Amino acid sequence: MSHRVQDGETVFSITQKYQISEADLFRLNPEVKKGLKENTVLIIPKVLETVSNPDNGEVSFKTHKVKRKETIFGIATAYGTSVEEIKKYNKHLYSSELRRGEKIKIPLKKVTIISPYNSAVTQSTSEELLPGKHKVASQETKFGIAKQYNISVAELEALNPSIYGSDDISVGTVLNVPKKSIDEKPLEEEDSNYTFYTVKPKEGFYRMKVLFGLTEEELKALNPHIIDGLKEGMVIKVPKATSGETPSEVVITPERIINLEYSLSNFETKNLVVFLPFELQKIQKDSLELNEEQLKNNSTMRLALDFYTGMLIATEFAKQKGISVKMHVFDSRETEGGVLSLFRSKNIQDVDLVIGPLRQTLVERTASELSSQNIPVISPLSNRQGKMYSNFIQSIPQDKILENRMLSYLTANSTGKKLILITDQPGSSKIQRIQNLFPGIVVIKPREGNFFRTEDIAKGINKETENWVLLESSNISVVSSAIGVLNSLSRSNSIQLFTTDKNDAFDFREVSNMHLANLDFTYPSWNKGFDFTKENDFINEYQTRYGSLPNRFATRGFDITYDALLRMASADNIFDANEAIDGETVYVENKFNYVRNAQGGYNNNAVYIVKYTKELLLVEVE
Repeated sequence: MSHRVQDGETVFSITQKYQISEADLFRLNPEVKKGLKENTVLIIPKVLETVSNPDNGEVSFKTHKVKRKETIFGIATAYGTSVEEIKKYNKHLYSSELRRGEKIKIPLKKVTIISPYNSAVTQSTSEELLPGKHKVASQETKFGIAKQYNISVAELEALNPSIYGSDDISVGTVLNVPKKSIDEKPLEEEDSNYTFYTVKPKEGFYRMKVLFGLTEEELKALNPHIIDGLKEGMVIKVPKATSGETPSEVVITPERIINLEYSLSNFETKNLVVFLPFELQKIQKDSLELNEEQLKNNSTMRLALDFYTGMLIATEFAKQKGISVKMHVFDSRETEGGVLSLFRSKNIQDVDLVIGPLRQTLVERTASELSSQNIPVISPLSNRQGKMYSNFIQSIPQDKILENRMLSYLTANSTGKKLILITDQPGSSKIQRIQNLFPGIVVIKPREGNFFRTEDIAKGINKETENWVLLESSNISVVSSAIGVLNSLSRSNSIQLFTTDKNDAFDFREVSNMHLANLDFTYPSWNKGFDFTKENDFINEYQTRYGSLPNRFATRGFDITYDALLRMASADNIFDANEAIDGETVYVENKFNYVRNAQGGYNNNAVYIVKYTKELLLVEVE
């Protein structure tokens, strides 16, 4: 970290401000011995203690604040030391467990700290640690870089104080590293097809098979050091995803249903923070008429209020189960000044979960800022693939997960059916994948002008069997023309319509819902409609409290909040719950199955297969 000298500051005031010694300040900034100058940029070491060790001479220590789920083994691995060494300087750990929030001393190997503003070595060191330089490439991590130079992450941070405490390193950053012999190739060059992954708590070889498609034997061949099994904190080498695929693209099959109401054990008060776009700056004070007009015309504000009404009922239902909830609600605009600073100004501590904001860019920024505190952040209404963080939970399945689920359903149920693919994207990777999954599938393309005549599709129809037609297009003309022709052909043929992506083209006004119903239109969805004629506690409570039926945003607010509260009450925290729950949790319209993403965080893999009925109802098929 750095400090710009202000007028009137002294060496004493600066060392007191950062709780460091004058010797540490002079070691990193030798020019200071000649006097301070205004606007001089000083290098400030991270808080390190130096004590006398009768066995090994001087030992440097870093103070580490214990986070959720951390173990002594994981901390020792991260800092390149041993469990025994940590216990040696934190003697209470011989008889007691780690406690979240406690501060412990981490013994560090002596390394040279180089000031970015002074290339000279400021302290004698061993030959193998003489500094070289490393330019950070795209997707490189601190673990990967440290492994290249056979040092620990803690040693890399000590050589480069500016990256301490941060998971992200900007591409192009030049780091100080130990020199390597000229005949050594960086690991990234030798293994351009591989990357590194840090083993998380409770992860074993089965989990690695799910994430990376590697058997236990294949994983051990790549990583001989795991011959005795996987342990939390281990860094392993795994193949990089190819062809743009990620572990979340594994074909998804239905999971068993889990009811968390029967497995509650953690009844500590849940500290919940909510960010919603209430747009309070637009509310007129002392003007009920203007406020009502604002609500009528502002769809974003109405959405936020609907979502919030569902959340309120969820907290009430949770309290009936013995789960106490303290909810802090903010306008999304309040994140602009920084979430952590907002928490400090409002004296909000020990946050268990953040829900929102709704916009993907804002929720990603929130997750990024809170990642160092390991505070979980749920994205409630976006499934856009963005940057993943270790604390980020994406509650709506991504498009690729929906696609996989639909293709899995077709693979399992299409035996004996005539398969037809209608598309205007014949060369795309998705279409090639479909053709590989279903050899012999008939492909029909539109005419110039993106339309079909009856004979174009009729030639692919088999009158003697069921015809399953997969329509893959986002072009309104292609979709409306194909559905019109298929509806006409369905009068004398057995035809069912499918798609892996129900995009906006299927909702265009020229596409008849009656035609879709006639074709038993079937598609993957992250939510489903509910039957108002059936008894449902949430719907009854909503009608009693607000005098109307809940819309999908109110229902979404209830489902996502109630699920999160039950998860936190069934384990120490929501991360542990996500790892432990082996199945799907299902509520009014939404269901959840959070699976760890190899790039960090969790994706919801729970998907409905739904279809239109002849009565224009939407029902769950699987």
